[in-house]
Amino acid sequence: MIEVTCALICRDTKILVAQNHPTSDHPLQWEFPGGKIQENETSAQCIVREIKEELEIKITVLEKMQAVEHDYGHKAIRLIPLLCRIESGAIKLNDHAAVKWIDAGELKTLDLAAADRILLENEMNQKVLKKYIGE
Repeated sequence: MIEVTCALICRDTKILVAQNHPTSDHPLQWEFPGGKIQENETSAQCIVREIKEELEIKITVLEKMQAVEHDYGHKAIRLIPLLCRIESGAIKLNDHAAVKWIDAGELKTLDLAAADRILLENEMNQKVLKKYIGE
């Protein structure tokens, strides 16, 4: 099982989502950006590095959320979500087709990658989101 982090980056009442390129494992689906944990790296270190690489912004981890597992068939992952905020920088797309800020309620309308959808269905993760961005 591959350990992967993702950032739920919040700003006021919005969350940042990123759209995969057409040639990715999950073509044109939306996701919370992140990536694989490297050897001797914590989940927090991983997400800070991945977001710097993918979006060229500096983030701070506010809270670790409940991890979820999903088997895509071609790979099984343990997705570790971290709620974050932007500290500095302007978003630049190095690894995605698009990004957008959306209200939490809009997440259900997106074509999200399966593991990202599962993490949103987790009751503990819903409580964390409500704590930071409201309903």
